[in-house]
Amino acid sequence: MIRQLTVKNLRNLELQDTKIYPGYNLIVGENGQGKTNFLEAIYLLAYGKSFRDEKSKIVNWKEEEARVFGKTDNDTLEIIIRKNAENKVLINNKIKKTGALIGRFVCVIFHPQEIEIVSGAPSLRRSWLDRLISTVDKNYLHSLIEYNKALQNKNKLLKMSAADSRMEVWDRILSKLGAKIWMRRRASVDQINQILRRESRRLTNKDVFIDYNSPLISSTLKESENTYYKQLLSKRAQERRLLATIFGPHRDDFRIIFEQTEEKNILQKEVSSFGSRAEQRQSILLLKWAEARLFAEHFGEAPTILLDDVASELDEKNRQLLTHLYARQVIITTTTPTLLPKQIRSKAKVLKMIGGKLQST
Repeated sequence: MIRQLTVKNLRNLELQDTKIYPGYNLIVGENGQGKTNFLEAIYLLAYGKSFRDEKSKIVNWKEEEARVFGKTDNDTLEIIIRKNAENKVLINNKIKKTGALIGRFVCVIFHPQEIEIVSGAPSLRRSWLDRLISTVDKNYLHSLIEYNKALQNKNKLLKMSAADSRMEVWDRILSKLGAKIWMRRRASVDQINQILRRESRRLTNKDVFIDYNSPLISSTLKESENTYYKQLLSKRAQERRLLATIFGPHRDDFRIIFEQTEEKNILQKEVSSFGSRAEQRQSILLLKWAEARLFAEHFGEAPTILLDDVASELDEKNRQLLTHLYARQVIITTTTPTLLPKQIRSKAKVLKMIGGKLQST
């Protein structure tokens, strides 16, 4: 849980030091005042990067760098974002790599663009799943980084029409790393689905789950590596024509399914294609609930949840789901607090955001 946040020169946020409380924290203000920027600052301390656009826009246009400093239950965390240099990360006043932030302070975010996890490109679903797994498993993050490096090297060779003998080196590396990634993703989706099914039944009387089919079904890692390598060899000619690697976890996708029983018949609905806008938003909320529960089980405490203008994105029925959040701390931004359930408003510490400055009410 984050206790205190100091921000300087992040977008329109001026130098300020803010105490953040357990339970509900409600940040109220008109559009464009800096509410989302405040959540972005918190998210930066958790993951070392923004959930929004490129680094150059994070720093106030008049300045060369932005700073975010936070005190959590166990650590002091600081990140310095520079326009023309690498970011600098400090944990308990010691310089660390950005990846060292992951797992120190855990948060889950819901913002309006996240509906694209359901309805957007497969890369958005892969990114969500990869970030979730990387938060609880740094070995997975390392495998992912090394896999992407190997993938880039192989694709360069394909564009150069290099000999098969040069390609084989990278195919062996991709087989080893790719099989490991696929097996970890499959195990993680099984774990997420246990939570997702349980929570969706409890909250919505629907059975919601992720439909993920890995191309590898071998029971051991070695068998998976061998199967993976054979698949790469079988696709070599096609890859030479397309000048790209066409088999691997970089092409993964998954679907979110709503399942209901009507008159003893089990009906399944694929949400991205056949779900209403309300159902798509509900599915994202449920994914976030499952994410929070997974983190709580792994780290032994509930994460901080960040909700960006969520009230205006949800219908009344889905807003009521917000009262079932599994978190020690929730930070919500809104232009219209009356849209939020009364159970939340009555318990919330309210701050007002005006022109990049937070004020107590």
